[in-house]
Amino acid sequence: MAKAVSFSLIILCIASALLQEFGLTRLTLYNVSPDVITVFLAFLAVSAGQRASTSFGFAVGILTGILSGNMGLNMLSRTVEGFIAGYFHIPEDSHATAKQKKRRFFSAVVIAGFCGNAVIAAGYNPLGLSPAYRVVVLGLLESLVTLILAVILHWFFLKKSFVD
Repeated sequence: MAKAVSFSLIILCIASALLQEFGLTRLTLYNVSPDVITVFLAFLAVSAGQRASTSFGFAVGILTGILSGNMGLNMLSRTVEGFIAGYFHIPEDSHATAKQKKRRFFSAVVIAGFCGNAVIAAGYNPLGLSPAYRVVVLGLLESLVTLILAVILHWFFLKKSFVD
């Protein structure tokens, strides 16, 4: 059973990386696009824990780095996202309600996404903007857009995963 779960997570990891690099990066507003990888890492962190989300963050960072041509920065930012999101893990034996699980998932999306965007903003500046603007404005705006994507994905696909 564990091999089937890990194989499906690997397929989801590859699919989210391909969707992010070839689909969602084309949907930009003020150089900000929704980030499905952050949603994937947050869901993985809440359900499987910090070690799994950090490992998958590193792996998806390698994959997106190869696809985008910016491997080092992508690996670092995705690993940071997975690590930060891991702090929102809910153990299986806990008595958390569906509302608490949903709240932890959305918190993981926003905070991990902001931290990953801060790492990217610190190392990559295609528009020549000031660091404070890149970190605060673009980081918060991308976290908000990613949160909207997370709400949509939760509504259509992930709702049954957070049932009591």
